[in-house]
Amino acid sequence: MMTEPNQPLPRINSGSDLKTVLNKEGFRLTSQRQKILELFRDVALDHHLSAEEIHHQLVEQGEKISISTIYRALHVMVGLGLLQELELAEDRKYYELSTPFTSHHHHLVCVQCGAVQEFEEVSISDVGAGETQTRGFVLLNSQFTIYGVCPRCQNRLGS
Repeated sequence: MMTEPNQPLPRINSGSDLKTVLNKEGFRLTSQRQKILELFRDVALDHHLSAEEIHHQLVEQGEKISISTIYRALHVMVGLGLLQELELAEDRKYYELSTPFTSHHHHLVCVQCGAVQEFEEVSISDVGAGETQTRGFVLLNSQFTIYGVCPRCQNRLGS
């Protein structure tokens, strides 16, 4: 059984913390799950990883891990609320640490090159919180994504 979405997760600071969360939900802490979470801790907070990027980075580190194992581990971690799944580009899913572990932010995506920039805007978050409260919902998460063309691609298109 997965953690209820409206229950805050404990801050995961170590492998033993991750083990506690996984064990509580009936999962084991495998070395693959730990390595994947470590990747997210090691990359910049505004960097989103696809399953393929995770696989590539782990293989480069000498790990013997299949892409299907990556997908299964990501599915478990998303279900537990450790990671958030994002569909920022067409037919491509990305993952990032969930909001309890990072600041609340939104995404600006270039439709040409797929570049993603994160930004924080309190007024957007306030609108989401206000709407959920007005309509009797409990806010679990909100995400605002803007699609456009980045300056680099604008220059290339204009040339």
